[in-house]
Amino acid sequence: MSLFGEDMRETFHVRRFQGMADNGRREAYGEPEAHPCRWEPGARLVRTAEGKQQVCEGTLWTTARLTPKDLFWLPGNSPEDYGASRRALNAYERKGLETGEFDHSEVVV
Repeated sequence: MSLFGEDMRETFHVRRFQGMADNGRREAYGEPEAHPCRWEPGARLVRTAEGKQQVCEGTLWTTARLTPKDLFWLPGNSPEDYGASRRALNAYERKGLETGEFDHSEVVV
């Protein structure tokens, strides 16, 4: 059980990156998946996975493993609205203190 499990009262959707299609001309994603989360909006300056500085919208905590290549929709947005999709500026995997196994992801949007 995640340390943050009781705080995850919202739901977001993710489409996981599967690879490149059409000889590397487009990205392929899986079907939308719903996962529990906690969304905390708040603009601040962060360093992205590519090493650039950018202003983020907030932080998403979830028990799902996410990567910066995955597409996701914040709580309240539908996965049918492609324009509302986001990519993580950075995604951190956190491990449980007692077990050392994956506990949750912190995703900077």
